Amino acid sequence: MKKLVDIQGDMVRMRRSVEEGQFDAIVAVSPENVRYVGGVSIDTQKSIRDRLAMIVWAKGHEPLYILCRVEEGYVRQESWIQDIRTYKEFVTTPISVLAEVLKELKLENGHVGIETEYLAAKYYKDLMKDLPNLKVDSCEDVFARVRMYKTPKELEILRNGYVATEKALLSTYQTIVEGETEKSMANRLANAMMHCGADFAHFYHINAGPNTGFPHMHPSSYQVKKGDIVKADCGGLFNEFVTNIGRTAKIGKPSVEDNSYWRRLREIHHKITDMLRPGNTGRQLFEKATELHAKAGLDFPYAHNGHGVGLQVHERPLIGPYEDIPYEAGMVSTVETRVRWVGKVGYHMEDLFLITEDAPVLLSDYFDNEEILVI
Repeated sequence: MKKLVDIQGDMVRMRRSVEEGQFDAIVAVSPENVRYVGGVSIDTQKSIRDRLAMIVWAKGHEPLYILCRVEEGYVRQESWIQDIRTYKEFVTTPISVLAEVLKELKLENGHVGIETEYLAAKYYKDLMKDLPNLKVDSCEDVFARVRMYKTPKELEILRNGYVATEKALLSTYQTIVEGETEKSMANRLANAMMHCGADFAHFYHINAGPNTGFPHMHPSSYQVKKGDIVKADCGGLFNEFVTNIGRTAKIGKPSVEDNSYWRRLREIHHKITDMLRPGNTGRQLFEKATELHAKAGLDFPYAHNGHGVGLQVHERPLIGPYEDIPYEAGMVSTVETRVRWVGKVGYHMEDLFLITEDAPVLLSDYFDNEEILVI
């Protein structure tokens, strides 16, 4: 069994959120939040939908696990949580165990936070049938606000993961040859991410020519040719933390038009990046991005212009029109600047930054894309 000091996440902040929050208890249900609190990823929780794993954390109590019996030995070895309750698959339901735990905690009439965005309606109905007087509300925000702040261990994972992803993408770009397919490039990129240390190649959208006008087109049989823009939006899993970078290249010398678009995008990118400072909000950055794109004569139909990252590719705070959480030192955010014309061409850049008490710090600094990379 691991100790609390071995956990990557901020359990001091997590405990404080439980003790000072509105809920009598919170229940982690999603793979990401079970992993964050428990410190161990249960793969079958993701691959077998009805094999639920949960962590219940009640005020004044230590957290406890509810999981399938077949995973008990592994979780006891890898997690810091000592109290583990199990269910026998196809015999006992995980929700019935959750109901018994809440009764044991004398919370059958309490106010409990559950990840309602993840828990299926069937399970919610089963829980309410067992505990009809239980008050349930969503607690996603509790976890999101804790996970926004990255610990030194998390920052090290992200930093190393981003450098590895950049190395993989740069090596892929540098070995592109005219006539090869997008699928060939994607396979090479995925292999390169694994070679550079990824546990898994999470996504590897790499496209050329007119297909760069789509945000996430599946790599196709399109063959790259001289004069094509090549655009990638990719990321891997590193110790289960997600990376997400965007870079643009050109087969041959960029045109005057390419450089014009790129220069305007880079100016926007730098101005938005400089706003990643304590006190500012994602809403403010998004409004500024909207303004800057209009001044630059570039379309801006997007729902966000960047996001936090961690165990999920999109975490809060977002650079979006409804994000009012002020940035604080210790948070991270991508800045994602792009323009696309469907079926014609697209340009994309995306970097990760650490918010500090002063200027933001670039964490994705291995593959410099200040200029369009020439292949």
